[in-house]
Amino acid sequence: MNAISGPARNAGRAASASLGVVQIRWLGALLVCAQLPQAPHLPLWIAAFGLLLVGLRLALLRRDRLRPDAPPARIPSWTLVLFAIAAALAVRASYGYLLGRDPSVAFLFILVGIKFLETRTVRDGTLLVALASFLLVTPFFRSQSPFAALAALPALLVLGATLDALARTPASRLARTPAEALRRTARMTFQGIPIAAVLFVLFPRIATPLWGVPAEAGAQSGLADTMAPGSISELSLSDAVAFRVDFDGVVPLPAQRYWRGPVLGRFDGREWSLMPRPGLGKLAPWTPTGISYAVTLEPHGKPWLFALDLPASLPRPHGDAADARAENYAFLTPDQQLIAHTPITQVLRYTQLSVLRQSYLPADPDEGRDYLRLPARTNPRTLALGRELRASNEGDRAVVDAAIAWFRAAPFVYTLTPPLLDRDPVDEFLFETRRGFCEHYAGAFAMMMRAAGIPARVVTGYQGGEVNPQGLYLIVRQSDAHAWTEVLVDGAWRRIDPTAVVAPSRIELGLSRAVAAGEPVPLFARLDGGWLKNAQLTFDALNHAWRRHLVGFNRDRQRELWRDLAIDRYAGWQIAAIAGALGLAWAAILLAATGVARARREREQALWHEACKRLASAGLPRLAHEGPIAYAARASRRWPQFAIAFVAIAESYAALRYGPPPARPGEREALVATLARAVDVLPPPGELRTAAA
Repeated sequence: MNAISGPARNAGRAASASLGVVQIRWLGALLVCAQLPQAPHLPLWIAAFGLLLVGLRLALLRRDRLRPDAPPARIPSWTLVLFAIAAALAVRASYGYLLGRDPSVAFLFILVGIKFLETRTVRDGTLLVALASFLLVTPFFRSQSPFAALAALPALLVLGATLDALARTPASRLARTPAEALRRTARMTFQGIPIAAVLFVLFPRIATPLWGVPAEAGAQSGLADTMAPGSISELSLSDAVAFRVDFDGVVPLPAQRYWRGPVLGRFDGREWSLMPRPGLGKLAPWTPTGISYAVTLEPHGKPWLFALDLPASLPRPHGDAADARAENYAFLTPDQQLIAHTPITQVLRYTQLSVLRQSYLPADPDEGRDYLRLPARTNPRTLALGRELRASNEGDRAVVDAAIAWFRAAPFVYTLTPPLLDRDPVDEFLFETRRGFCEHYAGAFAMMMRAAGIPARVVTGYQGGEVNPQGLYLIVRQSDAHAWTEVLVDGAWRRIDPTAVVAPSRIELGLSRAVAAGEPVPLFARLDGGWLKNAQLTFDALNHAWRRHLVGFNRDRQRELWRDLAIDRYAGWQIAAIAGALGLAWAAILLAATGVARARREREQALWHEACKRLASAGLPRLAHEGPIAYAARASRRWPQFAIAFVAIAESYAALRYGPPPARPGEREALVATLARAVDVLPPPGELRTAAA
């Protein structure tokens, strides 16, 4: 009973021991390194306040050291409790809610600072390390880029050094310098990388994640489910990435890159919106000229997915089990829009098949009636123009051609800064301002067609994209947002893009070539972005490769790698045996290297002990407080004829034992050789006694 309770009492005393100055400083450094990567994602006041709390604790520590006679500065625990409650209320007021990812992370950011203010014992420090470790993970909720990993590396190194400081006894707290502690942690981290790589490649991966980050209430950038004059032109001012595409073959021409998104069929005279229809759509039949590609979609908070016109398959997310049905993930609406069953709140990668076509047969032959409705008493001049086109042309196709010719002949201007439109926006645009962006042209053309008795609707999505020469994949940005029109002619829905009539360079060459000089084109959407754009493309390629090969290393990618390595034919226990053998081999290498280093240290220790033993036997033992240099000086005074040997022994051993790491290759070996030769010069103890006499 006593044998068991004794260690338990010792462990309890160690946990309740007071923290030293060095330990508190390491804890403060850990918190700062964990807070800084998360700070850019927080409101300014939260980031500043959390860092200020850590700085306050370190300032109080300095005050205690400068005034050792004064009582230690302490903040009452009840004050900190009230402080935490006030911080929670302030975070809720800032975000509008408290139970969610972002406000919870913000509250944790402040909470670790509050906990640091009351940390006094090793147990408190251990709990603070756990909180800091969780805070260190939170930046990955938003981004899993290489920069996020690099930003976490300093905190990881400081974390190991902090644990080392917390585990050491008070007598040894000053024995290891900060540089030594960080080097030790870095060495252990790099020693573990090969084992982590083996487990990364060989450890079986499940088809779906065990858990996921809950959806956040905040809005995200992307196409909306409505379109009004100016909505897409405002979105096009952003050069944020909407999605990236890896094609299995040749990249389609720019004029063929129509990425289909929300289809808007309801019009109230100013705004277009979704018009949901029951049932499912029909996928386009696959042809040998179809295109296969993979889309890496950024989170946009909406359920729609994007595919080239027209989709020939349902999207298949990467990582699904081999027998998973695509219908369980997404479906196709009657208007050819791909919809996921849940909003896209995290980066999603899926494979897709498309057939490049400009027309398709409707799922319901009678659906055209729903796309003829127009609000009464709005935009009367546009209504009159549509009726005039109908009266002066025979057949629907002739009406469409006449409308296109009318747009081509009128002096329209394609611009990112269209003027504001008032009560009848379509009339003002077509007959007065004639300056607009793609939503102006698509919406006006659709209304003209309905006024002429032709079913029409607006399709929103993206058009174009930029091929990154660094990775040979397509980048589609928010500045590529686009809107076009579909009309039902001769029993088929046909794509009509009035923007291509007014500004054909927008479709062929992109946004920057279509607008006039001086327009507010985003930097990374410009063709002449200079070195800054080239640097951004290089980083984007690195980030894309990181996501594909590391973050996106799922079950399917693992099976492909196993096939390439010819280990897919092995059973599970055999793969586990391979992983174990590789791990043991690496452990043997590390143990061998450690043994060699220990042997070197033992060699110098053995030589020093041999010299001390000879001198002690000759009547000159080393005193307990005496260092190598002082001991050698005392021996030199007694045996001046061996002073050179004594100095060589002391200086070599002091440099090996207490000096900085050797700066040049072979320097350590030279010092050990000098020490060995100097020890060999010393005569046996009997001769030393005779020489002294």
